[in-house]
Amino acid sequence: MFKNIIAFIRLFFFVFWMFVQLPVLFVVHFTNLVPIYAIFFFKVVCFILGIKVKIKQGKLINSNKLLILSNHTSYLDIFALNSVFKTYFVSKADVKKWPIFGLIANLGNTIYISRNRMQAKQQINVIDDAFKKSPIPIIIFPEGTSSNGCEVLPFKSSMFALFENSIGKTGNDNISIQPISIAYVSHNGKKMNDEQRSVFSWWRDDQTIVNHLFTAIKAMPVEVEIIIHDPIDISKFKDRKELAIHCQKIVEDGFYKLIK
Repeated sequence: MFKNIIAFIRLFFFVFWMFVQLPVLFVVHFTNLVPIYAIFFFKVVCFILGIKVKIKQGKLINSNKLLILSNHTSYLDIFALNSVFKTYFVSKADVKKWPIFGLIANLGNTIYISRNRMQAKQQINVIDDAFKKSPIPIIIFPEGTSSNGCEVLPFKSSMFALFENSIGKTGNDNISIQPISIAYVSHNGKKMNDEQRSVFSWWRDDQTIVNHLFTAIKAMPVEVEIIIHDPIDISKFKDRKELAIHCQKIVEDGFYKLIK
């Protein structure tokens, strides 16, 4: 009962904060301050929900075209990552239709792509155009979907089509890649097991976002840790499949290092 009461209080303030900030987000949307404001916005979200974020090692490089590759557990990843990184996100197109979350994603200049492999070239152009408009780093989830929170799924090579013309070549105009690993590691300082960790994953089709959020809030506070890996030299790979496998291995190793 006590957990339910606390969860309802957290949920109330979360929804209240989201609605109160909508007018501000609308104004900021038309400026170049979106990534900066997003850090403040999501730091408050994480504080309300009880998400404590820690960068355990590494730092992002300075690059005009930096693509950050991350494993993906649920929309909670976006809260955590946006609270510490000044960045934009690449998301599946149907997110824009989500109630409240979709509106905030739109105002936050989220970059939408389709899961259709036939539209890979179009997706490349969308991301490339985003870099031309702003040198802000972009985060992409190469698994293409959320996992159960206890493993890293294979990276889809189609997500690496963006690097097709840069693989095996050197050049100053290449997009830089930097993998990161994120994991939900502990509750009140105590390491969580896989069953506890899976509560924060939203991957089941029979679970609505509202039900998942309330269940996750009941399990909070939660400590989230991030490892920022070294950047990857695209020129050393022969094709995008090889690059995808290499990146997935780095992110996976970091993930298991965090949860062990």
